Amino acid sequence: MMRFGKKVCYLLASMIVMYSCDSNEHELEMNITNAVNVEENAMVNSILENILNEVEYNMLSIDNGIVTKQDSIPFVKIADNNSQENTKTLSINYGQENSSDYLGKLKRGRITTQIEGVFKSEECCYTISFEQYYINNLNIAGTIKVDSRKSASSENLTFDVSFEEILFTDEKNNTYTLSGKLSREWIEGYDSTNNHWDDQFFISGTTSGINSEGREYQSEILTPLLVSHACEFIASGEVLFTAENESCTYSYGNGLCDNKGFFTKDGQQYPFEYGRYQFRYQK
Repeated sequence: MMRFGKKVCYLLASMIVMYSCDSNEHELEMNITNAVNVEENAMVNSILENILNEVEYNMLSIDNGIVTKQDSIPFVKIADNNSQENTKTLSINYGQENSSDYLGKLKRGRITTQIEGVFKSEECCYTISFEQYYINNLNIAGTIKVDSRKSASSENLTFDVSFEEILFTDEKNNTYTLSGKLSREWIEGYDSTNNHWDDQFFISGTTSGINSEGREYQSEILTPLLVSHACEFIASGEVLFTAENESCTYSYGNGLCDNKGFFTKDGQQYPFEYGRYQFRYQK
């Protein structure tokens, strides 16, 4: 009789666990667009804008005749490619072990940029690639291609940015992919040659990929994102985020240089913070 009672208890416990798992899975499926999805998308967007900022800052230094090669971290090296006229290679090297940058982020590896033309012109293109590059132990791989042009709606210099199979991999081997095309319009600071910190850009366009839980997503910028060489975060802008067949909009805030935003779903606003350099879902 005692054994029979134990078997019944085990059976009931198993049914409760199975129901709980099914319930959690069902809840996750019913809430595909949630704070975690939004935070991760906001995070990868901000990381890529930071990389573009870092490369641009050093390219501006090259064109202005400023020596960016230095003995401290990162080691920046500029090489003229003698085989082709007006081409350069920019190497930003953080070394093989983690070193802290000026914002306190741990970095290692190398960002290499092949440049054709002068950055502040309508005839410039460059390609960014990564060699074992990590930010706070988050690995970034893939290629970024950039072409400059005049804006169709204004006289501002604009860059067409193409993200080609960008792959993020965190310490727990969670992955996040991103591809797409963005427009980067230079709206402030173009004429202040000696001050790169006042440079500001409007970002628009769409990206897509597979998020850390293995779901397809799309990200469309509804209101241009405001980025600056002086801020490590995206200051403002609104994004339509879609995971499979669910959508919500999220905002980077009201122009402050911080990692806070909010997303709107079913008429309700929910705050979020981004910048962990980790993904939450386990494969």
